[in-house]
Amino acid sequence: MLRVVIAMIFASAATAAGQILIRRGMQDVGSLETYAPLALLSYFGQALSNPYVILGTILNGIFYFLLIASLSWADVTVAVPFTAMEYAFAAVLAITLLQEVVPPVRWAGIVLVIVGVVLVTVSGEPTSHP
Repeated sequence: MLRVVIAMIFASAATAAGQILIRRGMQDVGSLETYAPLALLSYFGQALSNPYVILGTILNGIFYFLLIASLSWADVTVAVPFTAMEYAFAAVLAITLLQEVVPPVRWAGIVLVIVGVVLVTVSGEPTSHP
């Protein structure tokens, strides 16, 4: 179980950092304002060539590889809820890197989610065997 916990903490941190970097990159690219085919092609070309978006996408890929490994070690009802740890990492990174404000009620929600993850994690033995 320890390897699942460690892998999912790293996975959650990677995906949170990935999402923050993608957000930062998309701030550079700007908002999508038109749905004309050539404009969409240009817009997504700019997005996909932005270094922040590229690095964020790589970090999201790392998340999926760690999730796949975790699913080979633990029940899906244990591994998948661990992905919610991303909320805490994302909030901290959004504050520090994007200067976003996270109100107290949002922090309370994040704490409740983390408590739920802890309850799922300590809930007992695996129900399936490889």
